[in-house]
Amino acid sequence: MRCRSLRARRSRQNPDGLNLFDSHCHLTDIQFAGDLKAVLRRAFVAGVREMLVASQNVPDSQEAIRLCRNQEGMYCSIGVHPHEADRFRSYDVTTLKELCIEPSIKAIGEIGLDFFRGISARSNQEVAFEVQVELARAMELPMILHVRDAAHRARALLDEHGYHAGVMHCFSGDAKMADWAVERGYYISFAGNLTYDGRLAEVARRIPHERLMVETDAPYLAPEPERGERNEPALIVNTVRHLAGVLDLTPRETAELTRDNARRCFRTSD
Repeated sequence: MRCRSLRARRSRQNPDGLNLFDSHCHLTDIQFAGDLKAVLRRAFVAGVREMLVASQNVPDSQEAIRLCRNQEGMYCSIGVHPHEADRFRSYDVTTLKELCIEPSIKAIGEIGLDFFRGISARSNQEVAFEVQVELARAMELPMILHVRDAAHRARALLDEHGYHAGVMHCFSGDAKMADWAVERGYYISFAGNLTYDGRLAEVARRIPHERLMVETDAPYLAPEPERGERNEPALIVNTVRHLAGVLDLTPRETAELTRDNARRCFRTSD
């Protein structure tokens, strides 16, 4: 996305002049193979001036780097997702560490634990997770954390390692998990499911404004009224507007605070 300007202006497609940061999307996903240029164009028109492309495994990390290299306003993370943990090998960490020389890399992720689907063995997930937490510490990078039906174990491992920089991505946990995360210094990011899960609205209200972020998790979790369709960065506008209503803020205020928080989390601002 070669941004002509990082400042969005009011237009018919962006009447509030929102400046948006999609803090987590998967633009290397096969679902975008046929029309990525159009997806990026729609994002720009909608006011998305910055986005972070998250990775799921080593080859995906390499592809994310290629996509974001020398692209203004586009950043990426590298790492091995818990669903990929059964294929995780010790040399993967060496490869990831070598990739960290790339200036577009702003985080290690997404990493974590997913005991809901059970695609990878729990023991393998924990090994991959712990090694990558230490990689993030060594590289002094924030983590993008994926935690699903594994809150207790994730908290225990993170507290054991004592490294608490990063964001709880696509937050779907309860108030206890949110309170723990905020206390440790993590950011909390909400995706499109915020627009149709009233329980998450209650959680969002208790999070300090300076710890809130938004994302699409595209191509997954499209917000209302596009739920069930392929998600893309342009649709983050729907989530921002919904969050604004939850927080009793204007869309512009919400866009600004979540953008500034993402910049702080990923250290993208000067």
